[in-house]
Amino acid sequence: MSLQMRYVETMIHSEHRSRHLPLAALGLAGLLAAFLIFLGWMRFGSEIFLSLIDSGLAYCF
Repeated sequence: MSLQMRYVETMIHSEHRSRHLPLAALGLAGLLAAFLIFLGWMRFGSEIFLSLIDSGLAYCF
């Protein structure tokens, strides 16, 4: 059997599973979470900081 024939047989019977899809989905989920955290900080950041000042914890950071 020639090399080309073995290659064709291998490609016909191989199951191609992408390992990049779960990593891409995980990266996208992480990026979305970071974006939502950033939006929350932009919306409520001053209130969070003022509540930390009221409780005396703002100067610990």
